[in-house]
Amino acid sequence: MASQPPERGRVYRRCGCRRPDGRQYGARCPKLHDGSRHGSWAFAVDLPSADGKRHPLCRSGFATQKAAETALERALESERTGLDRSEDLTLATYLAEWLRLKEKALKPTTFAHYRDHVHADLIPTFGRLPLTHLRARHTTAWSEAELARGRGRTAVYRIGATFSSALSHAVRTRVIVANPCRYVLLPRPVAPERICWNPAQAAAFLRRQPCSLRRSDGRSVRDAAGHRHAAR
Repeated sequence: MASQPPERGRVYRRCGCRRPDGRQYGARCPKLHDGSRHGSWAFAVDLPSADGKRHPLCRSGFATQKAAETALERALESERTGLDRSEDLTLATYLAEWLRLKEKALKPTTFAHYRDHVHADLIPTFGRLPLTHLRARHTTAWSEAELARGRGRTAVYRIGATFSSALSHAVRTRVIVANPCRYVLLPRPVAPERICWNPAQAAAFLRRQPCSLRRSDGRSVRDAAGHRHAAR
């Protein structure tokens, strides 16, 4: 069954031909009605406004009527849901803008890690993909490929956590509905248990250190440790 056209707005053909006075013909070009493929498809729709004035949204350059209708449907969906969806927004563009915002809010060392993850891994892998087309399977495939080529789980986890943080920001700013990374992020790696040295192990470590290791009182750390043991 043929799909119904959007309930609001209109779809039409237009071109960039100009009149003798320099103005564009737009939808009134005579060549649009001669049966040729002249021009392209466009849509226009009035959006609600707080001032009560007419605010039309117009987009053109679509190759087919169906493509223009689909774009109009997306525009109406964005109006209904409050999502600022843009099919042209790539992950490379989004992540670069997210980094710019993060630079003002993070410590320099933390920002440096985020920047490295974005430019060395995320943009080369996902940059060309439109943000709205990203799915959980994309991040899962990337994680599995990185682990398969021998990359450490901690490194993969940290890069994935950076990606998830960026996508959570996209959700909060109503660019996407949900975070595709949220439920496919690798589990946080468990740090190995740290065992404190006993006095003998600490003394053996200090014996191997150069004598230039000095305390604030001028005595070497090793001499101070030996003095404490002798005092016992």
